[in-house]
Amino acid sequence: MNIFNQINQSGMKNLISLKAIALFVSMLACSVTFSGCSDEDSDSIQAEVVFADDVNLTIINQGEFSIELEQGYSIIPFEIKSNSEWEISFLFENDNTFCFAYPNKGKGNATVHLCVNKNSSDERCKGKMYVVFPEGSTKSKIAHLSQKGNIDNDKNDEFDDLYADFYTTFSCFECGNPITIHIFDVYKDGCVTCPWCELEIPYEKILKKMYNLK
Repeated sequence: MNIFNQINQSGMKNLISLKAIALFVSMLACSVTFSGCSDEDSDSIQAEVVFADDVNLTIINQGEFSIELEQGYSIIPFEIKSNSEWEISFLFENDNTFCFAYPNKGKGNATVHLCVNKNSSDERCKGKMYVVFPEGSTKSKIAHLSQKGNIDNDKNDEFDDLYADFYTTFSCFECGNPITIHIFDVYKDGCVTCPWCELEIPYEKILKKMYNLK
């Protein structure tokens, strides 16, 4: 009886172990299936970033490309074609914010304006622009940005005239008095304060007025 009991108990332990292994395998299978569903969801996300043919763009791979920017001020429109949410962020070398995107987030198709400041230094300005699709993160895009500096140009005086293109005078939305600003100063501060009525006006609202953006 003792031997039988020992064998029976041993068999029960093996059975319990087999059940535990089976349960673990089942849980693992469920986990893989869940991940697979997530990948299928990602496959349904449309995520395209389209620039005009005249942009100096080089494709690195499916998710990365590089853009060479001129030294002067410029606004480069590009298209986001998507059926989901998207967001744009930047990482600059030496914390030198030389450009921004407007709008910088949204949902669905949109025209985005890459607004580039003038580079008055000798060296190039460099950074990365990230176009992220949260619902399909594997389809996010990275643009490596490089803007020319004095080292690339012998005739830098030609860019001085472009500075005026980014000045604008508009009427305050509150008191109606004229306000003159430069758009990159507004972007840096995030807003402009009317000197007449002290109304704080966000840069998004001014951009829309300057460039008739939606």
